[in-house]
Amino acid sequence: MRLHKVTVTREAVIPGAPADVFAFIAAEDVLPKVLTGYLVLPAVVRTSGNTGPWDVPGSARVVHLADGTTAREQVTEFSPPDRFAYKVWDFGNPILKRLASEARGEWTFVAAPGGTRVTWTYTFIAKNGVAAIPLSGIAQVLWRGYMDVCLENSVRLMTPTSTTARALAKL
Repeated sequence: MRLHKVTVTREAVIPGAPADVFAFIAAEDVLPKVLTGYLVLPAVVRTSGNTGPWDVPGSARVVHLADGTTAREQVTEFSPPDRFAYKVWDFGNPILKRLASEARGEWTFVAAPGGTRVTWTYTFIAKNGVAAIPLSGIAQVLWRGYMDVCLENSVRLMTPTSTTARALAKL
């Protein structure tokens, strides 16, 4: 059986050492902070039903979106500070449910000038070759924007602010 993959990769330099950026991105509670929505793609509002610690491959949870839909997510690799990977399936969104059987996310972290170069690759597995056509359009326009917003939020949240710097200076 031939898999029909639709892949989007985005990169950003996020302030901080690889271990710190990895800890932020792979944290159990990060999704509502960074996946805030993009155009018609809803924000993540919470997660529930963890089957184990989020730093253990095999642990799964339910991701709840602002439009009331859900998806299942499972850690497939947790290798700090270099790599974090997961799969997503059981899409509640009726369009994704018809087009994709699952998706795979992979984050890599490498020291770079100004912080850590983060590369996020997201691969949808289309249900068939016909489904791959509209799925590719969704991924290349909407999902790419969703990923960009996530990375922009991560940069913003990991950038020391003047308030933070003042608070640290008082310590």
